Amino acid sequence: MVTAGYLERSVSVDGLNLSYQEWGSPSAPPIVMLHGFGVSGHMFDEFAERMQDRYRLLALDQRGHGDSDWSESGDYSRDAFVADLEGFRKALNLDRFILIGHSMGGLNSVSYTNAYPQHVRALVLVDVGPESAKEGVDNIVRFTRGPDELEFEEFVELAHRFNQRRTLENIRERMRHRLKPTETGKWTWKFDKRFRQPDDGLKIGGTLSNDESWQLFRNIGVPTLLVRGGESDVLTPEVAERCAQEVRRSRLVVVPGAGHSVPGDNPDAFTEAVREFLADVESGQFEPVPQGPALEQLVEEHTAARRRGPSMTTLVVAGLGATLALAGAGYLVRRGVQQRKQKKTVRARATAAAAHLPGLHAVDVDQARERAAEVVARLGAVGATGTRRARKSLNEVDLERARHAAQEALAVLSEGSRHAPEVLREAAQRVDTKAVTQRGASVLERSRHAGGTVRRLAGRLAHRKQRKHHRVMRWRN
Repeated sequence: MVTAGYLERSVSVDGLNLSYQEWGSPSAPPIVMLHGFGVSGHMFDEFAERMQDRYRLLALDQRGHGDSDWSESGDYSRDAFVADLEGFRKALNLDRFILIGHSMGGLNSVSYTNAYPQHVRALVLVDVGPESAKEGVDNIVRFTRGPDELEFEEFVELAHRFNQRRTLENIRERMRHRLKPTETGKWTWKFDKRFRQPDDGLKIGGTLSNDESWQLFRNIGVPTLLVRGGESDVLTPEVAERCAQEVRRSRLVVVPGAGHSVPGDNPDAFTEAVREFLADVESGQFEPVPQGPALEQLVEEHTAARRRGPSMTTLVVAGLGATLALAGAGYLVRRGVQQRKQKKTVRARATAAAAHLPGLHAVDVDQARERAAEVVARLGAVGATGTRRARKSLNEVDLERARHAAQEALAVLSEGSRHAPEVLREAAQRVDTKAVTQRGASVLERSRHAGGTVRRLAGRLAHRKQRKHHRVMRWRN
């Protein structure tokens, strides 16, 4: 597809002239696009042409690529690319924008989003992750380090062999933006020729470990779309799926019929995926993680606050705190005074009440004990007398004599009534020896119990007499 409808522009950032292509209306929401290694911003031509009716699209030729300047010092580090993008944003007066990055441009986009999350509205990463398959990376390196100068059509054929998903016409159009003529009439690559030298001495990419790269992706807090080419040999399905799980507020889309260069291999499917994602972002389905102020901003605010001194609000709050503290202390003091007054009042009332009570008389404990001993002695005598009487009564019960008298009476009355003998026999049988014995024993036991109680009382009184005498005060009735 022959591209049209864009403007070639450039901007100076830290002494480097950076070229870019601009599509769409300047008043539309901006989208900044970063290409991969060895190519230029024109790799997004098909996508930009399809989206220019809704967005302002800016395809940047990163340093050392396309029509932008090469770095004289050979600095192509991740930090240098991030600094260029921030300078580009300031030069175009962009506040927040959608950022799309492919391959190397995707890694630069992740680093930029970590450093300046407040400027990225949404992020689209195209066939890139924390890890890359070695086979795919080696294929790219071999292609870019091929012949340095060739005829134009020879480059077209070489590129078609590398990616046969494209038509020759499409590749021919793309190569016009990637090649430049030489003085000999042939063509060569636009990117820095030192990239094609094995020992170029350039500072390229980042120096993060594998774990640090994964953490960089996890730190992303803005809505993120991960796009993988269904036939890519650079981003494996395992890495893409893991990345989608570990990146917050992310979505993974696999574009069929596309290799590593997804936007050009299947521009319709790629455009549809991005358009749907951005529509969901605008509808609020991908709410970004709230971001706090940058560290530099916090330091500046803290320093300014120290110079200004305490604010009026701080002074008011401090005054209120001091007032409350004094009020609390006064309350505690008043409460202590009231409690002491209450104690004094209770003590005074008790003293007055005691003054009106009847007097106390001393009780002679020894005299009381002597009287108690006399009572115990009398009880003991009564108990002994009762016991003797009980035994005498029991002995006086002569059961044999009672039965003999009953039999004599039976003989005398036998002639007068035929019923008399039966009545007398029953009366004689009622005289139960065991019952009489039990009753007598019961009387004897009760007498013994009374005597034992009297002896115990006498013992206790005798023991108390041996203790030290003291006087007891009792209330007088």
